[in-house]
Amino acid sequence: MTHPDRSGSLHALRLIAPLSLALACTAKIDAGGPAPDSPGSGATTASVGGSGAVGQGGSTAGGGAGGSGATASGGTGAGTTGGTGGTGLTGSGGTGLTGSGGAASSGIPLQGTPAYHRFVRLTHEQWEASVRDLLELPALPGLSPSFSPDPPNGTFSNNERSLYVSSDLRTDYQRAAETLAAQVAGDAAALARVTDGVNDAATFIRTFGRRVFRRPLTPAEEQKYQAVFDSGTTFYASGNAFTDGVEMLIESMLQSANFLYRMELGTDGAPLGGYEMASKLSFFLRDTTPDDALLDAAASGELDTASGVLARATTMLDGPTGQAVLGRYHAELFGLRRYDQIDKNRTAFPSYSQTLNAEFQQADQMFFDRIFASGQGLRTILTSPLAFVSSATASYYGVTQSGTALTEVTLGPERPGYLTRVGFLALNATLSDPDPIHRGVDIVNRLMCADLMPPPEEIPPLPAIMAGQTNRQRVEAFTGVGTCGEGCHAGIINPLGFAFENFDAVGKLRTIDNNQPIDTTGLVETATGMQPFTGAPELTAILAAEPSVHGCYVKHITEYTLARDVATGDRTLVDGLEGFSMNDNASVKAMVLAIIGQPSFLTRVGGAP
Repeated sequence: MTHPDRSGSLHALRLIAPLSLALACTAKIDAGGPAPDSPGSGATTASVGGSGAVGQGGSTAGGGAGGSGATASGGTGAGTTGGTGGTGLTGSGGTGLTGSGGAASSGIPLQGTPAYHRFVRLTHEQWEASVRDLLELPALPGLSPSFSPDPPNGTFSNNERSLYVSSDLRTDYQRAAETLAAQVAGDAAALARVTDGVNDAATFIRTFGRRVFRRPLTPAEEQKYQAVFDSGTTFYASGNAFTDGVEMLIESMLQSANFLYRMELGTDGAPLGGYEMASKLSFFLRDTTPDDALLDAAASGELDTASGVLARATTMLDGPTGQAVLGRYHAELFGLRRYDQIDKNRTAFPSYSQTLNAEFQQADQMFFDRIFASGQGLRTILTSPLAFVSSATASYYGVTQSGTALTEVTLGPERPGYLTRVGFLALNATLSDPDPIHRGVDIVNRLMCADLMPPPEEIPPLPAIMAGQTNRQRVEAFTGVGTCGEGCHAGIINPLGFAFENFDAVGKLRTIDNNQPIDTTGLVETATGMQPFTGAPELTAILAAEPSVHGCYVKHITEYTLARDVATGDRTLVDGLEGFSMNDNASVKAMVLAIIGQPSFLTRVGGAP
């Protein structure tokens, strides 16, 4: 419900501005500001919307965060990462990452423009899960799909530059808070769950406030929220003062900057405090607010050292949510949601239906989950023969499978890795033909981090295939040597796409095109020069051994883990991870833990204090 008569009280106190104005225009009901989880013991920091407040037991992250580094199997030091057979990833003072073998860096470009925001808004997924857990709802509330969408920034949805509160989103948050507060207050069972059966306002404010703000309330905040709680009877008058107070408190706190933003206040370079680290780990590795156990760990000092953080992160990654969070990394990196757009000519492909698109996506998601669960890395992503098929998709792979459930199978040598899976191939194809241009572009963008110059003008469609002409010959005639597309297409894009020309528009193997033999040969430029290949198996093997491909992959995983662009200041970290990935086939989990053990994750980096 909307209460215009509350201007000057509750609704004038909500978060009302985007991130750039957060310090001036945040929820004034939190006039004491977020209780600073500051470096040192109880240092004073600037508050949000008011004067400074004294921190409660601020903590220091272990005298030189990341000093011991993360360690793969066979190494020593703080934390364990699931690297396979290597000497491990070690850090000297949190820097100097090296994988076994000490390969030189490919020098992958790091041209991001991180803002290093100290206020990073929750993603819509994090908001949904947090509200579910805070209010102990049986399922996600399902309100965020109607929220104003975030603008695209960077590769991943958790990038800081997209996460601010627009005026439209502020209204969305207000409406959602009112809806949820009324829902809880109007259901006796829901109310009992949220209050833990307690009927004491002060106890509820203290307990619920700690959960919502992800740290203890200051005495000043407790006093202010008591006044908010007491005002509930003025606005609701249900006849039950405690219920009215709970509704008012929920509605207010769910609009607070302390809930909507993950905050890291304090001096640049200072270690994050325990409560800040609890929030950072939980939102990254669980996609939700920290539970009471993690907040208790923060209070006990467990998260005050790099080794403590790594131990907790390892446990969280081993849990069911760890796989889901890293599953989102691969889904966003490779754009699996684009599969919704797939469509095919029903005459040419009568077995295809758009209902299969969701199965293509689920199969590839299961493939990446399998990579994570088995402790494998990029090399396996590019070369693994494993796939997930059902009776509906088995024929596309030339295998036999009964039942509608997706089942793990082992494919032949002609089907190495993700790039030969039906989803990728069908997405990068036209209604009737393979599309080597888009297959090549996708590989360049997502696996090589190469900046392709946009075409100088609108690109006309490919001409129709002439009699006796193959799809490859048509593309070469239009964009190859001697054409305006010679630079990017003939030299970079086309050869990569031609390696998959023996897969048709739905990803089935083929040997003939327009009564002509398929040509999948080409050259790809690597760190050691131009290398020839005869098809997808040889090309994927080359890519799996190429330093720049590993550099691109770890650049992306660093961006995802740090939730910001990666820039030149991250060079040492990215170069070390590149060697770890390339020489040890380091698992996704191992690389995430390696990043978590570094100052770029453990400390406040950049931005205004």
